[in-house]
Amino acid sequence: MEKKRVTTAALRKMEMGQSITFELPDALAIDCGKTIAYRLQHALKCRFSAVSDFANNRLTITKTPGL
Repeated sequence: MEKKRVTTAALRKMEMGQSITFELPDALAIDCGKTIAYRLQHALKCRFSAVSDFANNRLTITKTPGL
């Protein structure tokens, strides 16, 4: 599943263990997407791991149990 924006709604809908790849416009959007995920994990009592692909402007976020 590929999306063009990282949103809190998309991250909330994710199941534990699910990964989503976001196609983003630039490196700044990748950094902002990681920031959203890392801040939201405290509210959702889970962990998000993020893998950046700056060459292809992609960010893959995985939701796991934690905290």
